[in-house]
Amino acid sequence: MRRRQAQRSALQDEGSHTAPDRSHKCWMPELVLRFAGFLTCNEVAFILRLANKATAAQFGRPQDRTVRLSLPVPHHAFVWRWGGARAMHSLTRSRRRQLACLTARSGSTANLELLLARGAKGHVLDQEVFDAAAAAGQLEVCRLLWQQGCCYGPNLLHHAAAGGHGAVYEWCLETIPGCADHHTAGDAARAGNVALMDWLLLAEPSPNVSKLLAGAASGCDWLTLVGLCTRYSWRVQLDRTRARVLAAAAGSPTADWRLKVEWLELRWYPFSAAACVEAARLPDGLARLQWLRPQGYPLSAEVVSAAASSGNVEALQFVLAAGVALDDDAAQGMVEDAAAAGHLAVLRALPQTPGVLRSLRSHAAPAATENGRLQVVTWLVGMLGGAQVLTERVSKSAVRSGSMELLAWLHAHGCPWDASAFAAAAEWGSDEQLEWLAARGCPMGAEGEAYMRAAAHGDLSMLHGADVLARL
Repeated sequence: MRRRQAQRSALQDEGSHTAPDRSHKCWMPELVLRFAGFLTCNEVAFILRLANKATAAQFGRPQDRTVRLSLPVPHHAFVWRWGGARAMHSLTRSRRRQLACLTARSGSTANLELLLARGAKGHVLDQEVFDAAAAAGQLEVCRLLWQQGCCYGPNLLHHAAAGGHGAVYEWCLETIPGCADHHTAGDAARAGNVALMDWLLLAEPSPNVSKLLAGAASGCDWLTLVGLCTRYSWRVQLDRTRARVLAAAAGSPTADWRLKVEWLELRWYPFSAAACVEAARLPDGLARLQWLRPQGYPLSAEVVSAAASSGNVEALQFVLAAGVALDDDAAQGMVEDAAAAGHLAVLRALPQTPGVLRSLRSHAAPAATENGRLQVVTWLVGMLGGAQVLTERVSKSAVRSGSMELLAWLHAHGCPWDASAFAAAAEWGSDEQLEWLAARGCPMGAEGEAYMRAAAHGDLSMLHGADVLARL
């Protein structure tokens, strides 16, 4: 009896000595770095970085902390951010639709269903969201949207073809009534998807040759372009069609763009300013223009606009130095595009002609504020003065940007507003903007107008979520 008790005591003592804890070794930086190589960027941001302080510090770069909504987001993290009753309180109408589009592109049906459950059907079941899913090749998302009654537009097949997604393309043809094939081989060619282009051409005996060859000149390599031009040369007779093909080659992002241009030139494809327009939009636009101009390609006001809207200051200066004149319409379009895109360097480089100055005074600030470009507005006020720049129209445009920082800056600098700003917030803005405007005494307009603006778009979240509307 005593011997058995002694044996039990010995076993208990032996079991009490646990093995040494080596778990900390799995968090050695070199091992964690290898683990991270098997994770998506969103998993690193939402899971790995939250494991402990050491991994948070190890993955502390901006790219490690950035969440990309167009890629799959862990569902628990998506619920944490977008599952609350006021999660979209600060999002404008366009931002809510953008969230739905990015979620559709990510392929996460669970996250998209969460948005539907949170009452965002008006933003999710939209043709822009369907197009985004098709362009990203997310077949399961397309199926979900179709089952939920999402509307679709005429470009659904074009988006699937441009993305090179044959499975989505076939599903659309088989499933969606009236989703007919309308010359989509050119979209596949422009995206450089030669295999899908060939497959589409088998089922398309009479393609849109102009669109097909222009797409190939832009997105395909030289050999593919040569084959298509040889095959369809008898159907390319009009000079405007041939000029379109040559212009697409001049703006091609492929490495052999110059070879394509030279080959088309030898076959008497006509020169046009459209070639310089396409070239001016690219980051290496200056080098392309410097090569095209000695060949005899003309310049035009459209080339100036293309360089300005792309923020290509060097190309813009090159074209202006060549003596291209700008009429008032061209100046207005150029100023609006540059201001909307936030290309402050372009605005500074523009010649101070009467047409440009008129456009800067009348059109630059609304275009900039609608897109949240505070730095452009600040520059305009400094150059022209607040009296000429800050108007009721600017306040109304700023609402659509969704930038509270911009709205606060305008208010602090005395920018006037009227009831149109409040109506724009109800129609295009966010709950947060409505409350902010009401708290600062912005005129609300006729009774019930804000309701009507929100209801016109079926925006139930705005109607139910903004406390200020309930107090009207």
